[in-house]
Amino acid sequence: MTELILNGEQTIYQVRDTYQQLKSIMNESKGLSLSLQQIQECDCAFVQLLLWVKQEAERQQQPLQLLQPTAQLVELLSLLGLSDHLFASNQEMLNG
Repeated sequence: MTELILNGEQTIYQVRDTYQQLKSIMNESKGLSLSLQQIQECDCAFVQLLLWVKQEAERQQQPLQLLQPTAQLVELLSLLGLSDHLFASNQEMLNG
């Protein structure tokens, strides 16, 4: 399983680069562990990217862990009603 730590801003301006990085990892690895604790700012474009990576992991039947989301990301996902969808398989990590 490949581990990746995302940090800094993850907004519409950075998502394209992050997408390319995640796409490459998803095509080459046997799963992904994505640490979200160092993200300083995020927006709906990043949430779309998380939805894509979850869908892609399911399509490829690869394990995916979304670890330690920041309070801002948790709040954004909650406002969008997506917390349960993105963290259903690792709900205990949401509070990590």
